[in-house]
Amino acid sequence: MIYNLLTPSEIMLEIGKNLRLIRVGLGIRQEDLSRLSGASLQAIKNLENGGNVEFITFIRVTKALGLGSSIWDACQPQAQTLDEIERIEAARTQHSRVRIRS
Repeated sequence: MIYNLLTPSEIMLEIGKNLRLIRVGLGIRQEDLSRLSGASLQAIKNLENGGNVEFITFIRVTKALGLGSSIWDACQPQAQTLDEIERIEAARTQHSRVRIRS
């Protein structure tokens, strides 16, 4: 599936389906995932159905499913040029707002 062509709602739906498949594959019930993650049962159901949930809920659920490091890796900056590398490193050391010049 080419995620670049999907709308945000379609991406949320696909992520929800995938999280449900992972949960089922691990033999975890929604109720158990709720307890393990600290998220409400309704939030688990919303997430798996592509509904709106708080970002912290998504993080809690992915950690409970053992996906925390994968999410962390996916959110790391991927520089393509030396200029991008320099800007990323400058932003890491500044700990403040970074002005992007076009």
